[in-house]
Amino acid sequence: MNNYHYLDIKLILQNPEEVTPAFFKKNILEGVKQLFGEVGSSVNIDVLKFDPHCLEGIIRIPKSQHIKIRGSLTLYGWYESQSCIYRVRKSAPLLLGLLGDSREYIH
Repeated sequence: MNNYHYLDIKLILQNPEEVTPAFFKKNILEGVKQLFGEVGSSVNIDVLKFDPHCLEGIIRIPKSQHIKIRGSLTLYGWYESQSCIYRVRKSAPLLLGLLGDSREYIH
């Protein structure tokens, strides 16, 4: 049984700058902390892939924390004192689920 959920995320910055995977993860955790406080921010997040040029990444989170993380990404709007938007492009219970999209399938 799979205990994880995977999110394909794009970070959209007002003034694009170079972002490292560590700062990407730190900022996601700050968003969770701001919304749910110290107790709610004890979440395990793994950055599996991150492209610093496109500011896109794939994170792995515990299945039980999926709603909490997704909600905090929707509401959090700051990255290092500048406004930003997190766009969840895809979400899947299996990593392979991020690969395909039924909307793009040609019959």
